[in-house]
Amino acid sequence: MAIDNKHPIMKNIKYIFLFFIGILNAQETLTLEQCYQLARENYPLIKKQELIKKSEQYTTENALKGWLPQIQIIGQATYQNDVTQFPVKLPNVSVDPLSKDQYRVFADVSQTIYDGGNIKNQKEMAKIQSQVQTVQTEVELDKLKERINQIYFGILQTDKQLAQLQLTKSDIKEGIKKAEAQLKNGVIFRSNLDVLKAELVKLEQREIELKSVKQSFSQMLSYFIKRNLDENTPLQTPEKVLVTETNNRSELKLFDAQKSLIETQKKLINTKNTPKLGAFFQGGYGKPGFNMLKNEFDTFYIAGIRLNIPITGFYTKKNDLQLLDNQSQDVEIQRENFLFNQNFTEIQQKNDLDKIQNLIEKDNELITLRKSIKKASLAQLENGVITTNDYLREVNAEEQAVLTKVSHEIQYLLTQYNLKANLNN
Repeated sequence: MAIDNKHPIMKNIKYIFLFFIGILNAQETLTLEQCYQLARENYPLIKKQELIKKSEQYTTENALKGWLPQIQIIGQATYQNDVTQFPVKLPNVSVDPLSKDQYRVFADVSQTIYDGGNIKNQKEMAKIQSQVQTVQTEVELDKLKERINQIYFGILQTDKQLAQLQLTKSDIKEGIKKAEAQLKNGVIFRSNLDVLKAELVKLEQREIELKSVKQSFSQMLSYFIKRNLDENTPLQTPEKVLVTETNNRSELKLFDAQKSLIETQKKLINTKNTPKLGAFFQGGYGKPGFNMLKNEFDTFYIAGIRLNIPITGFYTKKNDLQLLDNQSQDVEIQRENFLFNQNFTEIQQKNDLDKIQNLIEKDNELITLRKSIKKASLAQLENGVITTNDYLREVNAEEQAVLTKVSHEIQYLLTQYNLKANLNN
């Protein structure tokens, strides 16, 4: 039994089919924040953060092993030109002198009891070094935002230019229809019609160029975010943002981390010169043992407490600390220079925003006037009052006014988001 296409079942199947086709053809709209996140996740430098964490872990573990017993196995064989002997001979007593060749194998075990805070400072040093390296990576990753901004807003501007180009093509086609009617009535020459057709071809050439530009931008964005994009992928136009005065740039965190690292290095210099207390044990087998009157192989051991008071570190301590003070001053100079340049850029960007906002207001006035003039010129063309060149001039003037506004609007958003990236807020 054949089922008619108008049957309710067939209608439902048709709607379901169209629904799923629509889902398959629908493309997810990308936002600027998504592009930031994807670019960050796929940037090769992000892999370095995991290596930094592992390095901190290994360094910390090595520092903590300073509390474990330190063991050495030492072996030695010596020959000496003389040995200790009794200066006098005793009656009925014979003492063999020690051999001039002597042998010894022993283990030396030492255990730190108090190290003056050296291991603690080494742990802190590993942690802060990791922070410095992590923030250095963040500084590089933050620079991605401005690169994404340039590409993202480049695509948006090209989209708006293409949309306006379609409107201009419609105006030209409308003029062509009017001109063809006039040519049929013998009111104008064919050359007048060809002027409009030539302009339409020029617009089609511009359309090809703009699509090529958008394709290039899309490929660059696709490369950064590791997603397949083409010229048809929709991008969401970001809203205007209220940029706060809070400065969250990673460079400032880097300067703070560098200062902390220098302070920890100072602590290490101080602890290097503090007294250290430890226990030790030596045990072995050799000839002679500790009994110097027994010229034969024997076991021996010794245990005790050892106090170590380093003195030579004081020779260079003053200069070492002075070098670190110089490094600290250098970090402060870098901070001041960074803030100076950043504040200078911020002043420029804020002034640009004020200027562009005023220009957009004038753009709106100009577009209103240009639309009115173009509408009147189309009627004049239809009535033969003006030529196609006159009409074309007014169409181009309106298009230029709209494109200028589009450029100003995109430039305003780009400047805002660059300012936002400049302050990282």
